[in-house]
Amino acid sequence: MDMMDYIRQQSSVLSKALDDRSRITETFRRIFKEERPDHIYLVASGTSRNAAKAAAPFMEDCLGIEVSVFSATSAKDFFGERPFAIYISQGGNSTNTIAAIERNRDILSIAMTGNPDGVINTMVENYVEIPCGEETVGPKTKGYTTTVLQLYLFALEAARECGIRSEAYHDDVIGDLKRMVVAMASNVEASDEWVTRNSGRLQGMKTAYVIGKGVDASVADEGALKIMETLLIPAVGFECEEYLHGPSCSVADMTAGIYMMPPASDSKDLPRFEALVKYHRCACDATFTFSGTKSSDERDLWLTLGDNLYMRPFEYIIPIQILSARIPSLKGVEGLGHDRFKVLDGLVKTKARHD
Repeated sequence: MDMMDYIRQQSSVLSKALDDRSRITETFRRIFKEERPDHIYLVASGTSRNAAKAAAPFMEDCLGIEVSVFSATSAKDFFGERPFAIYISQGGNSTNTIAAIERNRDILSIAMTGNPDGVINTMVENYVEIPCGEETVGPKTKGYTTTVLQLYLFALEAARECGIRSEAYHDDVIGDLKRMVVAMASNVEASDEWVTRNSGRLQGMKTAYVIGKGVDASVADEGALKIMETLLIPAVGFECEEYLHGPSCSVADMTAGIYMMPPASDSKDLPRFEALVKYHRCACDATFTFSGTKSSDERDLWLTLGDNLYMRPFEYIIPIQILSARIPSLKGVEGLGHDRFKVLDGLVKTKARHD
């Protein structure tokens, strides 16, 4: 199995999770209904944290309470009368997440991992498995999208059961999610073709900025992480307005740009993004866009996008996952990031062991 295998599995994994949503949300629904928390804390690192950041805005909107995302090392104080922590770890053995749980033993919590044998599963009263299966190659792909979906479903099913959201709202979102899953196969193929068209430019990237707005900014963070893990170059994700306040001044001839464009109907933000892309392309040819609009420029990727902006974590991440799967072998660095991580893990012990 390689990264492309896991990327192509995503649509079937997400479809199964949607069909099995009653079972996989049962623990969260029960706790939420009984305790009615006033603040949810999502605690995670790496890709799991990026997934939490992508899911938090929808969860807030759906449940009507604040949802905060903490890195495991910063999860020191939980506020609110009835705080509820969800500890997320794909492998279930992250030492910093274990430390966060130990600091907050008295907090109502769930361990959410993709590993039934993970250490953190045994440290809290409630455990929920992320239903995506194992990814052995290192960088997570289906683990990211499945985590986002599961958190969405936690909020959506609890909101319906507790009367926070109507049946019609619930059904509309489920419909959007199902349409997104159907479109994913064509988006994978379109993204693969885009990577092939631009393989020279993508191989030549020395640094990369990934820019989005709203939920897209969280997707940009995960995209930057994937590029760093696989292409082994510096990459940074930016929220568009923050990017304008200083970082955009650092664009140079070796600074690639990936812009996650707002919808064509957005008369306020779209012109700003278009101006940014034009500015960036004056400095660096390796400046790309993702959108739902066809373009004659081979650097622009046209995807099948839904109208619900909360679907973007499942749509805009696909091309960056694929370039992260395809380009390393062309650069001669395939698997090197995973090897380096294993060496680093041996030195600083980022993962707990059962022995």
